[in-house]
Amino acid sequence: MPSDILSRILVPYDGSKYSDHAVNRAIEISRKGLSQIYFISVVNVDYIQPPGSLLGMASPSSVNAIKQLTDSAKKETSQMLASQVSKCRIKGIKADSKVVSGNITDEILKFAKQKKITLIVIGSQGLHGIKKIKALGSTSRKVSEFASCPALIVR
Repeated sequence: MPSDILSRILVPYDGSKYSDHAVNRAIEISRKGLSQIYFISVVNVDYIQPPGSLLGMASPSSVNAIKQLTDSAKKETSQMLASQVSKCRIKGIKADSKVVSGNITDEILKFAKQKKITLIVIGSQGLHGIKKIKALGSTSRKVSEFASCPALIVR
């Protein structure tokens, strides 16, 4: 029987080496406690503004381009998470994943609350530059401050 603190582990994942380290640590913890691991990735394109949107004149084609970018990022991210779920299942660990869009920290905390997560294992740094669409960045600090469960920050 798994201990309550280890029963439902959340790993926010963005494909960075730090989130890979977090996955490995979560697997290590899970194997000892027979936990379930949940992966979440947040696609965030809120900072991209279509030309003319600030004046209320965004063209439908530019709005459509952002939707296509978001959909493409979600599809790629789903595939990335599927490989992490497979990695867990091969080791006999129950795992599931979800891709969402929105504010990265808010979505991680909301998911943790919905799934009654008992431990968050998060990488200390995320991706940078254009890869920020799926990045955690300084999110690890915010998650550790506002989570209603313990958070383990992995370097």
